[in-house]
Amino acid sequence: MLNMAMTDDLSKEFDVIVLGTGMPESIVAAACSRIGQTVLHLDKNDHYSGDWASFNLQGIEKWAQQHMDTKEAKENDIARPSLDESSLLDEGETLIELPLNNTNFSNTQVQNYLPDTDEDDNVQESEVAGSKLTDESPKHCDINDTKNTESGDGTNNKTCAEIDKCDTRLIDQQESSVEKQADCAIDSEVQSMKEQVENLQLTDDESKRLEKLETDVQDNLSESKQDSGESKNMDYKATEEKLNERQDSKSKLRWTAKRLKEEWRKFNLDLSPKVLYSVGDMVELLISSDIAKYCEFKTITQVITLMNGNLERVPCSRADVFSSKKVSMLEKRMLMKFLQYCLQYENKPEELGDFLEKPFSDFLSHKKLTPTIKHYIQHSIAMATESMTTKEGLEKTKKFLQSLGRYGNTAFLWSLYGSGELPQSFCRMCAVFGGVYCLRMTASSIVIDSENKCCGVITTEGHKIKCKWLIMEGSYAPENYLDQKHNRRKISRGIIMTETPLLTTSQQEQLSLMNLPCPDDGDRPITILELPPSSLAAPPGVFVYHLSRKSKDDVLPKDDLNFAINTLFSHEENKHENKPAMIWSLYFTQTDMSEVQGSSIIPDNVILMSGPGIEIDIDTPVLQARKVFKKILPDEEFLPKAPNPEDIIYVDDSEAQIADGNTLSEFSEKEDSGSSQEIDQSELSNTSESQSKPEGVDQSELSNTEESQSKSEGIHQLEASNIGKSQSNTEGVDQSEMSKTDESQSITGGVDQSEMSKTGESQSKPEGVDQSIMSKTGESQSITGGVEHTLDPKTETDQVKEDHVQSEKKKLKI
Repeated sequence: MLNMAMTDDLSKEFDVIVLGTGMPESIVAAACSRIGQTVLHLDKNDHYSGDWASFNLQGIEKWAQQHMDTKEAKENDIARPSLDESSLLDEGETLIELPLNNTNFSNTQVQNYLPDTDEDDNVQESEVAGSKLTDESPKHCDINDTKNTESGDGTNNKTCAEIDKCDTRLIDQQESSVEKQADCAIDSEVQSMKEQVENLQLTDDESKRLEKLETDVQDNLSESKQDSGESKNMDYKATEEKLNERQDSKSKLRWTAKRLKEEWRKFNLDLSPKVLYSVGDMVELLISSDIAKYCEFKTITQVITLMNGNLERVPCSRADVFSSKKVSMLEKRMLMKFLQYCLQYENKPEELGDFLEKPFSDFLSHKKLTPTIKHYIQHSIAMATESMTTKEGLEKTKKFLQSLGRYGNTAFLWSLYGSGELPQSFCRMCAVFGGVYCLRMTASSIVIDSENKCCGVITTEGHKIKCKWLIMEGSYAPENYLDQKHNRRKISRGIIMTETPLLTTSQQEQLSLMNLPCPDDGDRPITILELPPSSLAAPPGVFVYHLSRKSKDDVLPKDDLNFAINTLFSHEENKHENKPAMIWSLYFTQTDMSEVQGSSIIPDNVILMSGPGIEIDIDTPVLQARKVFKKILPDEEFLPKAPNPEDIIYVDDSEAQIADGNTLSEFSEKEDSGSSQEIDQSELSNTSESQSKPEGVDQSELSNTEESQSKSEGIHQLEASNIGKSQSNTEGVDQSEMSKTDESQSITGGVDQSEMSKTGESQSKPEGVDQSIMSKTGESQSITGGVEHTLDPKTETDQVKEDHVQSEKKKLKI
């Protein structure tokens, strides 16, 4: 990423300029950079991911302050540069100004429900400070001292780490003091006894008795010292146990405003929280492009719903359905039968009738489902609104069912550290292949030529940069470039923190998803995502809840989400012992830019990208990015997998000239006169390999440095070098080829022969032995007694399915 001081060295022309680092823009930027296009990626914010970003606690509070309608919020606005158009523009070119400080957020409101004082911590600290300490202990370390350690918010607070250090020093001082006292006591008594002996004139008998007495005293003092040491160790262990108890109790302490601020770095809070369908387009793209290596994921462990005023876990998988005690046996059969129908509803049009364009709820009633099963399917599996059509409902149900079991018992994945990590992953891929990034810089104007095409931009630094294509997020576009009919929707969002989960179970922390229908409007349900500490959204002891709902005009987000707040949480206005108590909250309104449309006057090479919407998944941005890429580069592959650095072969100019002048391999000129049979030679390049494979034989590719090995009954073959040396053994007889030239080998007894490498060497194997070309150097490997499978979770056996799940989890770091 370039800083402002380096922008003067920026190239004056790029193939593609992208404004905004949101999800679809980042995908397109990565795809263009991957195939060699020059890409300049700008963002007016000081952070990546735009409206998809994730913040720590301090960052999101700062962000909320910047989006309040106050004068302070305007201090960080980007200033428009003063331009000399005559020196910047060519003949026929004009400038169209872009908005510099537009935002899709408003009505931000932050509230902290915790007390400001840290009474619990003070009590614990005073207990440690009041432990058994001698008067001689130094007093330069005071546990209750409030001297400065700068926390994340800039205030001076005493951190827990410093208190622990003070406690350790006090224990060391106590130990040292006890040792010194014991040593001093022994030395003084012994010295006093010696002085008395020297002053006395004793007979021999008296001297012997006194020596014996001295020895007895010395032994007694030694025992006293040992007892003192044991007492000291007991005191030390007792103090250490108190410290351990203090640490354990501190982790269970009630959160305070001070402690929350001290832990600000451990939060990852999303502006637009999203989940991934296990078989969705985003997951497939992450795997195929190998961008999954930049991310980590966790499965959503349960889907919950509210029925009859109680929270219940929805049975999703077959095992959950038959183990659930909430539904009867008849309902279980009914649910399984309907779910099986949803997977193949296209093949049974007679059962649909004329319900395809009617509400999905009407179709569920037509199928004579019980209220419980209907509620599960409509509100938890399909997550359908009251007006959603049957076709949409069946498609969402089918997608949910297809995603089950790939990575867990539910259909969804969550990106650790927040959804904002996903756009950044594509930005990393773009940067690896040469993309240039500048934060806190954008285009102040676009340059339009006489044919109404964009030929460049003017940056906020006053530089003109030419481009062939301009891609921008909707909020970067001028008003006349937007079709206002599609950009009027709003989303009410809320972030709530508690100390306890919604649904307490005996199992481990649950990452939960909930669709809460609202009685006031069935077409505007509230989506709730519960993130425990294991999701890395918050430190241990804090649970984060993301609330989202389609907004109404002139309704504040807190009021719009009030039904979920009062139903699920305990707060100052609605205290309830059995509900999680709110300790912090943030509410804001977001403009729904998921269906942004350009107006008729927008240039052909200017493309508007959509922002996050109310949908819970991220498949729509992938489809849009793929469509835009095909428009820009129709003949190129969309985000191919990046090559492994170990597979890249670097060739200097001299090697390239030799290769161009001689197309024959140095090993292809010689023949083996001792061979019993002539073998055809083949010429292979470094990028193409030939394979010979009998029916039913598996083949696999290994690296250039691996040796290959093949085994069969009575026969062992081993390739011993990278140039294709081969060795075969038959029933007690070993044969080997030792030269680097082409050598042929024939073995009787029904042996197949094939050309195995670019050096033209041949290898023969008994019938029934698998053969495969394993590397570019002609190494081969065959393994008998086992069959490799094409991993398809829909068609393989249960064991292979399980292996596939483990393989997919490794790809996505689950």
